[in-house]
Amino acid sequence: MTKCYQTSNEQLCDIRNLICKIEEKSVTGDYIYRGEPEHHEEPPYYGKICSSLFRQYARIEADEFNIEEVQKEILAEAEVYSHETDDHIEILTQLQHFGGKTNLIDFTTDYLIALFFTCDSSNSLSKDGRLILLRKTDEREKQILSPRNPRNRVIAQKSVFLRHPRGFLSSDDVEIITIPASLKQPLLVHLEKYHGITTETVYNDLHGFITNQSFHEEAYAEFHRGLSYYIKGDEAENPEEKQDAYEKAVFHYTEALKLKPDISEGYNNRGNAYRDKGEIDKAIQDYDKAIESDPQDAVPYNNRGVAYLNKGEIDNAIGDFSKALEYDSEDVNALNNLGVAYFEKDEIDNAIKEYSAAIELSPEYADAYRNRGIAWLYQKEWEKAKEDLTIAMELDVDIVSLFYRTYDSIADFEQKNEIDLPKEIEAILTSKE
Repeated sequence: MTKCYQTSNEQLCDIRNLICKIEEKSVTGDYIYRGEPEHHEEPPYYGKICSSLFRQYARIEADEFNIEEVQKEILAEAEVYSHETDDHIEILTQLQHFGGKTNLIDFTTDYLIALFFTCDSSNSLSKDGRLILLRKTDEREKQILSPRNPRNRVIAQKSVFLRHPRGFLSSDDVEIITIPASLKQPLLVHLEKYHGITTETVYNDLHGFITNQSFHEEAYAEFHRGLSYYIKGDEAENPEEKQDAYEKAVFHYTEALKLKPDISEGYNNRGNAYRDKGEIDKAIQDYDKAIESDPQDAVPYNNRGVAYLNKGEIDNAIGDFSKALEYDSEDVNALNNLGVAYFEKDEIDNAIKEYSAAIELSPEYADAYRNRGIAWLYQKEWEKAKEDLTIAMELDVDIVSLFYRTYDSIADFEQKNEIDLPKEIEAILTSKE
């Protein structure tokens, strides 16, 4: 899956133009397709479209070398281990399926699947890929093999195999469309969103899982490195240590997303790291991608709402917290944050209502007591304020430090809000002076 990526209008236009170009070429003949993430000009490819067996023996220059003779030797040996069939075509396609060296070149009858293979390579995201179109002629038909008993992945990939006597095709034998590196990620999003083509659908068997397992393991390792640094940032008291930890969290989340763009919570978590290091616009962009991935997940709406609060866009924040509660009515963080947003908008009654709803759902939710206690001060509900602030302190909220982050002193609070606080409230808010 590659949902967690936002495609720009310009990229979407380029994708449509590219697909139209492929369709226009395809309509002039009967084609099969192959996607390669690079142009492969280096050895042992030298720009050729070639089989794995050819690549193994590419440096042999003897005139008498015949790759099909090598293939026959492999088949003879493989027959000993094939208990299900003595069909050479079936043995060859099974060898190809399990990663054995054969003189088969993978193609597909679906250009969209070929496009997927052109783009789906973390090691080549920065390089242009190529989509290869091979026209089927009478001569080519003799070289194209279809498995007699295709396995799940072969069916999903609409695979056919070219068995060429030389083991390769040159660029003169085919038509090539270059896929720019900048379009690879947006194309993967497009293929999933509009055609349901993803890693899971293309590699839909256990062998496919094993093939990609190490790749996924590294992605998840990077993700958890990012999470570890993010936690360190939260726990650090020194501002420089916080920033350094959040920066490292962003780096590792980014590496994880390069390896596996659909990794669960990837964009949401990187958004948190960006937000907490003060890069609010980047955080919002990541939350946008997370929401695009799963529009009914409450978490990124709540987190984006916090980012909007930090940016001072209160109405946007209220919209996001409300959306989060639409998908999870018991999200106490969203309830509390919605209360904070209403408080910032001077809608104190609405703020108290949301804080109270959070407390009803979670009676130990300390921040909601602290926030409601402060809100009661604005309503001059002294006893209610005293009760909530006391509970917050009993739940280990440092209400004094939090108060002095906003106000210089009790006098500053009273002057700005035209409120005279009772002595007992002053005592609570200055208990550490």
